[in-house]
Amino acid sequence: MKKVILSLGCGIGIFCALYFLPIFEREKPQISLTEEGLSIGSRGVIRVKLRDNFGLKELRAFITQKGVSKEIYYESFPKGIKEKQVEIAFEPKKLDLSEGEASLIVEVKDISLWRLGKGNKSVKVFPVFIDFTPPQLELLSFTRYIYQNGSGAVLFKTSDDAHKAGVKVGKCFFKAYPERTQNGTLWRCLFGISFLCENTQAVVLAKDKAGNEAIWALPYILLPRKIKEDKVSISEDFINNKVYPLLPSDKKNLPPEEAFKYVNEDLRFQNDAFIQNLTTNSTSKILWKDAFLQLPNSKVMATFGDQRTYLYNGQVIGKSVHLALDLATSANSPVICANDGVVKFIGNIGIYGNTVIIDHGFGLMTLYAHLSSWTVKEGQEVKKGEVIGYTGSTGFAGGDHLHFALMLSGYPVDPVEWFDQKWLNERILSVLSVEQ
Repeated sequence: MKKVILSLGCGIGIFCALYFLPIFEREKPQISLTEEGLSIGSRGVIRVKLRDNFGLKELRAFITQKGVSKEIYYESFPKGIKEKQVEIAFEPKKLDLSEGEASLIVEVKDISLWRLGKGNKSVKVFPVFIDFTPPQLELLSFTRYIYQNGSGAVLFKTSDDAHKAGVKVGKCFFKAYPERTQNGTLWRCLFGISFLCENTQAVVLAKDKAGNEAIWALPYILLPRKIKEDKVSISEDFINNKVYPLLPSDKKNLPPEEAFKYVNEDLRFQNDAFIQNLTTNSTSKILWKDAFLQLPNSKVMATFGDQRTYLYNGQVIGKSVHLALDLATSANSPVICANDGVVKFIGNIGIYGNTVIIDHGFGLMTLYAHLSSWTVKEGQEVKKGEVIGYTGSTGFAGGDHLHFALMLSGYPVDPVEWFDQKWLNERILSVLSVEQ
């Protein structure tokens, strides 16, 4: 009897020891979606976040509609994966799904030996909506004549299911801003026909949350603009005083030609990408009023789109395209804000030197570069004509001047038009049905 009791006690002890071993942990995996209330169009992508403190084993996902369930994803995880975000891509039409409600079922197991080695299992059901119908789109007004590298505007209306809208020119997307009405949603958009977009074909597009797109070709007329070509001689002093100071420490020993090439191409690309990323997100209302102001008493030294060829000791060492106006006046002159707005950025941006960027709303921003100093701070509201800094020659500048750029949704366009009140009234404000 004692042996039986002893054996039983040992068995219970062993069971209890095993029961509390980490490998028998009983916590279920966690499942969540990066976005809930999903609508799925012709191609669905669902991002699922998984987590298990002991380790994930496998994932299965199913779509269920009208009592029929179809597996759309399976993955087995290598040992040691405790957290994972998975993209589940599928095409509802190929699965014979119809428009309407459906369910996403996600099953996840961990590597625990609990449940006789089967592991802990979590199952979550998420409602989804299958939608193949694009938003309704109606073009109301647009700028009919636009210069190469110039600006335009468009006003259009969509059904309320439109989630994102704008104008696409080549590879460039210009964001539109919505106004909800009783009869749908009005969208207003400023856009440019920039050579950076690679082609000049423009379309208005509206997209719903399911990814369905409505597209309308914009039948504007492109007007040519003469492009100026310049040859710029680079001196030894410029190389020593402007180029080498802009090089990172690991490139200080480059020969002059390679040093110039790095600054003019690599650093320029980095700086332009930084500016584009910074100027993509704008406030959703128009802050500017009437025409923009040019730097007072200034002379235009270089225009937008100028094609520059750089010569060093008589040899070509690089090329660039100028994406702004160069405005010159007396040295260290006050620089005024071209229009009302909010200071988006102040700081040094490589080849552009000391820089101030102003957000004027609706995707429109202005940039003031090569400053000797600035007098404003980020987030500050500024008025047209207010002093925001002083001209200088910081960065890649050969002399004291203001590099003045104007961007729409992050893409630079020719600022000259924006100084003209008549152009602004006829080509922009009247199109957008905006009164100022």
